[in-house]
Amino acid sequence: MRFSIFNRSIAMLLVALLAGLAAVLAARQHIQGRVQLLEDQARIPMVDRVVAAFDLAVGTRLGNEHLAIRSIPVSLASSDSISPERFHELTGTVLRSPLKSGDLILPAHAAVSQRVAFSKQLAEGRRAITMPVDAINSVSGLLEPGDLIDLYVSFEYQRRRITAPLLQGVLVMATGNQTQYQAGQDHARPDGYATVTLDAAPEDAVKLVAARQAGSITAVLRHPLDDSPSQKAVRGDLASLLGVSNPPPKPNQKAAVIYGNKASRTVPKLLGSPGVSRPGGVFDLPYLPELASAWMQAMSSAQEPTPLAVTAANLSADADLASAITFDEGQP
Repeated sequence: MRFSIFNRSIAMLLVALLAGLAAVLAARQHIQGRVQLLEDQARIPMVDRVVAAFDLAVGTRLGNEHLAIRSIPVSLASSDSISPERFHELTGTVLRSPLKSGDLILPAHAAVSQRVAFSKQLAEGRRAITMPVDAINSVSGLLEPGDLIDLYVSFEYQRRRITAPLLQGVLVMATGNQTQYQAGQDHARPDGYATVTLDAAPEDAVKLVAARQAGSITAVLRHPLDDSPSQKAVRGDLASLLGVSNPPPKPNQKAAVIYGNKASRTVPKLLGSPGVSRPGGVFDLPYLPELASAWMQAMSSAQEPTPLAVTAANLSADADLASAITFDEGQP
């Protein structure tokens, strides 16, 4: 009799435990459902928009480096805000008002239709010089705004043809009417151009004008990451450059003796001053030229995207082209 009462108590206890466990599970499920519902109701929809990557001043010409993408609530995104797929609409435009880092860039902030003066693309202390294509070999029309070129000049000096580097690392600002900023806006590339506009320091512009008047200029494309100037130049004719020119005759070491009692008075032909050699071929300039675009490298390493002052060249501006290059005739 006692065993039946004991079994009944155990059964009731087990039923109570199961009921309590079921209640706990039901309460937990209910609480989790309510929490999920509240989280869903509190979750704010987000959208990606184009913002300022850092503080931007008035007049900044926007490029890819000035733009960033940030997620903001849909309720805070204005109807005219720019999505990442439309960021190209801001490239090349000029800011009308200053912006802080993270501010939305709206079409109202950018002067899309305003034409900015070309001179504002110049850094402080720089000059833009435009030269006709017939006065400068433009690499068969393959030059584009933003390219870097080396300019070589060929001229006559002391009855010898000399070809030497005039300027190295020169920035091409425009080809015809096509500028660097227009080239990045999917504009149709022109079939040809008659002029090339170069970025130069004032003393470089003077050398370009003098070289155009006294010699011929040839442009050579340079890799944008190449920052090594060259000292190589050439003097002499093509035969001397190729090493196929005839060597000068040896001077006659014996002095001619003329006798008064002899009928023959032929004087040997003079062969020139002995010991004077005028070698030709490739040689090194006596100085290391400076890259004309050195200011661009300094600007890219700075934190602020503002142009730096230009370092003046070591050569004086009043020196003419021939005196700017000192040639040692004894140098091979």
